[in-house]
Amino acid sequence: MSSAEAAVRAGDAVVRVPEILHSTLVRAAPPVVFDLLSSGPAWDRWFTDGSSFGPEVGSRVHLVWKGWTEDGSDVTDEGEVVACEPGERFAFTWGSPPSLVTFTTVPHVHGTWLQVVETGLPQTDTGLRRFAECSTGWGEALTLVRCYAEYGIRLST
Repeated sequence: MSSAEAAVRAGDAVVRVPEILHSTLVRAAPPVVFDLLSSGPAWDRWFTDGSSFGPEVGSRVHLVWKGWTEDGSDVTDEGEVVACEPGERFAFTWGSPPSLVTFTTVPHVHGTWLQVVETGLPQTDTGLRRFAECSTGWGEALTLVRCYAEYGIRLST
């Protein structure tokens, strides 16, 4: 049995849940990329359907994915904007218990280097399941925002 398998056995006292980190090059200027990340209406252009939040610290985050589940139900999540440094960094909490999602944008000769990091997932079996879902989800999200920023194409439904 691997150490990872041993760490998630039922009854173990400690589950090691790492942070999630994804990054990509987006061939668009940093302000364009930042704007796509820092408000609910902007997220609706490339990923969600009916989300609401603004680019201000303290803004309530309400994320909506309509018809997201196998039975066609909506998925929602709540949180709060905790950092907004225009053109550089945008962060919010989400989930229960809340974790922290931080996007950073860095100028690159070909556009913007975009990174997302999620930290603070619970060190439990539930946290490990969230890690599995969110680690693939954030990779997908960066692909979606990249396609929208570069080509104006919304790939998600």
